[in-house]
Amino acid sequence: MAQVVVIEDNQTMLDLITLNLKSYAGADVIPRENSADAIDLLNLLPTVDLIIAKSNIDSDNVAHAITDYIIDNRLEIPLVFLGEVAPNYPGLEEIAKVIDDSKDWESVIKIACSALGVKEETLEKKMTPDYIPVPVKYFLGLDTSFCDVFIRIKKAPGEYQFIKRIHEEDSYSKDIVNKYIEQGLKNFYISKEHEDSFVNYVSNQLVSKLNDKSLTTDQKIKIMSDSFHVALNEIYKMGFNSATVQLTESIVNSMVDTFKENPEMSPLLFKVINSKTGYLYRHAHMCSIVASEILVNLGLDKRELHETLAYASFFKDISLTEHPELAKISSYEELEKAEMTSDLWDLVFNHAQDGALIIRKHPEAPLDVDTIIKNHHGTSNGKGFAVNNKGEFPKLSLIFIVAVEFTNELLSFKDSGRKPRPIVDILKEKYDLDNMKDIIHALEKTIKNS
Repeated sequence: MAQVVVIEDNQTMLDLITLNLKSYAGADVIPRENSADAIDLLNLLPTVDLIIAKSNIDSDNVAHAITDYIIDNRLEIPLVFLGEVAPNYPGLEEIAKVIDDSKDWESVIKIACSALGVKEETLEKKMTPDYIPVPVKYFLGLDTSFCDVFIRIKKAPGEYQFIKRIHEEDSYSKDIVNKYIEQGLKNFYISKEHEDSFVNYVSNQLVSKLNDKSLTTDQKIKIMSDSFHVALNEIYKMGFNSATVQLTESIVNSMVDTFKENPEMSPLLFKVINSKTGYLYRHAHMCSIVASEILVNLGLDKRELHETLAYASFFKDISLTEHPELAKISSYEELEKAEMTSDLWDLVFNHAQDGALIIRKHPEAPLDVDTIIKNHHGTSNGKGFAVNNKGEFPKLSLIFIVAVEFTNELLSFKDSGRKPRPIVDILKEKYDLDNMKDIIHALEKTIKNS
């Protein structure tokens, strides 16, 4: 049995690599937390077949330490590093493969299996499943499914049985879906052959509902929430395609139309904040509402501006879609106090930049919306949170910064039970800048009239 040392501090990545190496290569995985522990092991066991390591773990430059050890001891052990390494490090390119994306476990498994002698055609056959998972929540926005839907039952280690729960073209009760959600089920399963068609089907059904003029505001909020989470998940996993582009456009238009149809901000915010929907959706829609209200009070009531800020609201937290609770962190102090892995810390720290990079790939995104997203926590590069507030940003970025902060306050009051604070006074003190005063005054005007 092949022996593989894996140096990884992210438990999820370690589990993925371990499970897949055992399944596809029959390998024995030996985990280690840092380069020192791995080197201690290699002193005792210098004949392992492969080493897989994250390039950097906190202050530990694992790639350099392991490379030096392998070269100094003249060992012939293949190396795979996850995450960028310093270019031109002596000897590294000759003995190691580097995967720039530290989360790209699939590439790790392919390279590792190749190094361990598993033929590519054998690996491809094993890695192509008969069934693929679909989040259970996708089915809350549907009335029927165009294909059979299954649940997965574990029979033995690595062995599963798939049992049909929704039949092709049959109508089904939302109570069934909610029951599975309450039981903690995260995914249904569909046949692999239906994967692409299913996403298109879901998107088309949701777009049709979003365009239904007979919906009440409450009904539209529910449909927008379902659509928002489907679009966010699919874009983050697979990127943009015609279905997700169309769905995104319909959600953005619905956000803007809902604001136009409800001229008073407070009742609409009240409906969204009290809706039984997810945090990311509520934050996004509320940001869009507040930003639109500021635009109106500033005399900038143009549909293209409303749409631009709705797009910014939609995409600002997209990289946090798998960890929505992290979107509640809104300052560097909160980030430092939070207990999380280094990977999740980096995810929060870089999420504004990540959102900006993703929206740039949207074929019809409004001009400069990526800049607004990058600036939404008060930094120019989309990294971290503002420490001092110079306000040297475009007007729309400044409007959006205020909308985000006001929404943070509302949701903290609602969800966390935090005592209400004089948010306008706080904003005035935080942004004592000439180019921000009219924006904060525009928000204050709405609050006084509510």
